[in-house]
Amino acid sequence: MAHPPVNVLVTTSRMPFAVDEIHKLGETGNVVTASDTFAAAPGSHSRGAADHIVTAAPTQETEQFIADVVAAIAAHDIQFLLPMFEEVFYLAAHRDRLEPTGATLFFPDFDTLAKVHDKVTFAQLCRDLGLPVAESITATDDAELKAAIGHWDHWFARAAFGRGGLDILTNSGPLADESSPDDIHPTSDDPWLVQEYLEGVDRCSWSVVRDGEIVLHSTYEHPLEIDDRGGIVFESVDAPETLDAAQRIVGELGWNGQISFDYLKTADGVHHMVECNPRPTAGCTVATSEELDAALFGPVPDGPVVVPAGRKKMIKEAVLRDMLLHLRRAKADAEAAKGAKGVYSQDHDHLPLLYTVLSLQHVRQYRHALGLDKASREDLVAAQFFDVQWDGTAIS
Repeated sequence: MAHPPVNVLVTTSRMPFAVDEIHKLGETGNVVTASDTFAAAPGSHSRGAADHIVTAAPTQETEQFIADVVAAIAAHDIQFLLPMFEEVFYLAAHRDRLEPTGATLFFPDFDTLAKVHDKVTFAQLCRDLGLPVAESITATDDAELKAAIGHWDHWFARAAFGRGGLDILTNSGPLADESSPDDIHPTSDDPWLVQEYLEGVDRCSWSVVRDGEIVLHSTYEHPLEIDDRGGIVFESVDAPETLDAAQRIVGELGWNGQISFDYLKTADGVHHMVECNPRPTAGCTVATSEELDAALFGPVPDGPVVVPAGRKKMIKEAVLRDMLLHLRRAKADAEAAKGAKGVYSQDHDHLPLLYTVLSLQHVRQYRHALGLDKASREDLVAAQFFDVQWDGTAIS
């Protein structure tokens, strides 16, 4: 590390990419305080975290959450605020309360975040920049949804503010007919985007951006997914198309922070833009500790550092779960995970793996908060998000 240690506050430490970044920031000598809404969040117990705190829930207790963050910045002499999930929207909406702390706020303003988070406005931004994106129709009521899905023989629909493989409707692919159009009721405040279903390979990218310039970038695929909704093995690939697309977008927006994109690569090699996550994703796991530290705190390089193809990480416990639940594909799962290192269990840093089990209490909290009385296959995913997500509604 070619700079003095930086005091970093990492929020929403439960996420696998938060676990990864906390470990790496600590490994390179920075002083990390990890925070989340519950004490058992795995990243809070990484060796990379010098301390950890519990805050109020951003989604349900926004005012107290901001107060908790301001207090943590003062108490831990924080120099750099690094959000990991959609709590970034609540932080950005109250930027005026955070700026006087003097900490570097490594995220854009609220309007810029919202523009790329909303799938409808993101698709239009891509068209304006000449980037490939599937033809789409926006539905804001039941009649428009019915008409839109009748526009194509094979279609795919998503809530404008849906995340994590949830809020999806399609008549094609592995998730076909899991939900019924009769159960979906779009509104002007909660629109759905309907597109033609395209066959191809899912790819994702993650970038660290400083003042509109990408300084670190990775592209990756998911050799293995959990319930067809999210990757649990991540392998870096060579795809200059994603770097070009990401740079066009962040340059246009003057982005400062981490940002991630999803693409669908069709047989002709075109990378169609799918959605943006204005935060880190699993792409950070295939970067090294030194690469991440330099991207965040080092001099801005002459050009972006691009993670080479062939690096591989996995969420080991999710792989084992899939093998046990689907014994017939255990051999294929093992092959997909071959050569991958764990995200939650890294060298000399195994407590996050233990706390993934202890943090299952958060699923119960999620079910209690929503008054659910019947288990769902989506509970494990939904519980990751319910108290740190933003669904497009006004933030107080």
